[in-house]
Amino acid sequence: MSKPVEFTVEKVIKGGLGLGRLADGQVVMVPRVLPGEVVRVFPRHRHRHYLEADLLEVLQPSEQRVTPACPVYDTCGGCDFQHAAYPEQLRLKNAILAETLCRAGLCREEELSGLLASPLASPKTLGYRQRIRLQVAQGRAGYFGRQSHSLIPVFRCPLAGEAINSVFADLYASRQFQNLLIQASALELLENPAHGSVILLVHYNRKTRPADEQAARHLCQALPGLASVIFTVAGQARGPCLTKKGEAPPGDMVEIPLPAGLCGRPLTLALEPGGFCQVNLGQNENCIRLLLDWTREMKPGKALDLFCGMGNFSLPLAMLGWEVTGMDMQRSTIRSAGRNADAAALAERCRFSQESATRAARRLLTEEAIFDCLILDPPRSGCAELIPLLPDLKARQIIYISCDPATLARDLAGLTQAGYRLAEVRLVDMFPQTAHQETMVRLERE
Repeated sequence: MSKPVEFTVEKVIKGGLGLGRLADGQVVMVPRVLPGEVVRVFPRHRHRHYLEADLLEVLQPSEQRVTPACPVYDTCGGCDFQHAAYPEQLRLKNAILAETLCRAGLCREEELSGLLASPLASPKTLGYRQRIRLQVAQGRAGYFGRQSHSLIPVFRCPLAGEAINSVFADLYASRQFQNLLIQASALELLENPAHGSVILLVHYNRKTRPADEQAARHLCQALPGLASVIFTVAGQARGPCLTKKGEAPPGDMVEIPLPAGLCGRPLTLALEPGGFCQVNLGQNENCIRLLLDWTREMKPGKALDLFCGMGNFSLPLAMLGWEVTGMDMQRSTIRSAGRNADAAALAERCRFSQESATRAARRLLTEEAIFDCLILDPPRSGCAELIPLLPDLKARQIIYISCDPATLARDLAGLTQAGYRLAEVRLVDMFPQTAHQETMVRLERE
């Protein structure tokens, strides 16, 4: 098929793709559209069961269509929903989650109203990201294009916080920064919320030289908002960290303060640059608040946090009287978790170790350990190997935080087969303007 075709969009599915059918029943999928719109598209690739197409024109737009905030939205691969009003984004994502649950046999359609709560909206729909990662090619920084590795140069990102965009603009005007870009493969800009400053991580293709470090130090001295430049080099455990005064150890340089009303008193979570934390800090507070609400009906007991990171969920639970055991594979985040517990005077209630979740669960089973609550916040791949081990830890409640609906459905199926039932499912819109989904699920032991 080598000519444009027209059809009406029936719905939006995973990945933000619009689905419709031609007159002969052929399924067509196309990005950047909304349900009910009549569109003109050009088929680009024929798959076994559907056609993949590019959008040419929206003939009859939806009332929910808005003007995208980003000038490169049509070509950049970073966002999927900037053409949709924010309430419509939430509705679309919740519908995708509902369909995922039903298709996986986790519930019937008539049960959704009692199981799937309203989406948890993000406090900010733009400017919410605490960090961004940009690819670098031929001395230019940007994002990959949609379904390609072609670089789309950008000079600001509407999703990034203003501090990041301000420093990024100043960097691009600097000759020293241009010299660093020549040897870089990627960049990360991280805002340090406690100080309103930005840290630049430069992923380098070779070991740094004195001229590179001198350029980095000059950038820190010239740009008031830039706190440090950290180089990461393949094959090196840790590259040099440059500040205004010269080289310094990275340490826990990113500090994320949590409000006193969240846990009863102020709590600051610090981590090393490159360690994992949620990019949407306002929405992360909402996740912590929801987790604490779900556990508040239980008497504080023993909790196991098998993907604990820097203690994002462990420490707030400990502040409410829980004894928490936390594991994570990333060495830097475990170091940060331990230091955060010490700083909050919670070391007696928290025990952290660097260990895989599966290995930790097996060890705890041999020790005949039992827990009242399990917290699972695995990577996108989920934790299929871990699921069969969890029932023998005897937890009354499991809270599962997921960033991928498909692996979530798979793991929830395993838990329900092992004697747990879904009590509540909540879409958490961690990534507005994109099709990515964060979901929190509470399961109870039957």
